[in-house]
Amino acid sequence: MNPEPRPNTRRWPRRTAISAATALALLAAFVLGAAYLWRPSASDYDSVYLDQVATRYADTDLARFHYTVTGSGSPIVLIAGGALWQYSWRNTIPALAEHHTVYAVDLPGQGYTEVLQEDFAYDLPAMADAIETFLDAVGLDKTALVGHSWGGAWSLYFAETRPDRVTRLALLDAPALDVEHADQIKPFEIPILGSAVANLTTRDLFADSLKSAFVHDDRVTDEMVDETWAWFSRPGQRDAFVALAHGMDYRLTDALLHQVSAPALVLWGGDDEWLPAAQAQDLAGRLPHADAVILEGCGHNVHEDCPELAIPLIDEYFED
Repeated sequence: MNPEPRPNTRRWPRRTAISAATALALLAAFVLGAAYLWRPSASDYDSVYLDQVATRYADTDLARFHYTVTGSGSPIVLIAGGALWQYSWRNTIPALAEHHTVYAVDLPGQGYTEVLQEDFAYDLPAMADAIETFLDAVGLDKTALVGHSWGGAWSLYFAETRPDRVTRLALLDAPALDVEHADQIKPFEIPILGSAVANLTTRDLFADSLKSAFVHDDRVTDEMVDETWAWFSRPGQRDAFVALAHGMDYRLTDALLHQVSAPALVLWGGDDEWLPAAQAQDLAGRLPHADAVILEGCGHNVHEDCPELAIPLIDEYFED
């Protein structure tokens, strides 16, 4: 009797290897295509907020800065966080404007500011330069600064490197210490993949990310999402966001904390899912003249999540 032929098992591992290699190649092609070739469509939403405010522009060689001015008195400049714009200050502005001249500005990569400098770096030094350029353009030699999240890091680095131009400083859930970055930002920091993730972000994914910055996510209304998504969805703004994520080197801010001469308020949401509230005490403890306030039951966007608590504290701080 002839023995039964043995099954040919040698070909399966080879086929598996070929399949795996093909899958990896297809995945790489998809990521590269999503990062550099495909451009998603932008939102066609017309901003209701822009119809309600007196928009201004400051034209400089660096950028055409979009901003608003409200109230009268000593100046305060508000700088929003990453993937946000001056709309996030809509409830803060009226309170501060009762006693101050409040400037709310979109920095490069935010809102409706147009960057004109082709080689703009989108890192901490470049963003500090942008703040200085805007202040010069609107005639402010000195001012108080309020910065949220990335806007707080940019404001802090400006105060560290131009201490003579900052009178007071309020930092809201602001990354500044040389510690691990927020998990929500890490995908955007990866070369090539970060661009693909930004391009593949949809309005729904954007809304989910925004809600993660709130404890009271019912305050993330459709209007809030649309007002922010409308400009972020444009390809150039997505690219700028990825560049900003790459440029946030907190070793720079961490090393220069001792150079801040202005009094500082470090305000933090106690339930911040992006940056642990413990950073508030650490940051305030290393600044020469700072106090930390932690608002329990509030998230990363503390001034929007808990406006009834955060805004009076900010207002009171600048009245001292």
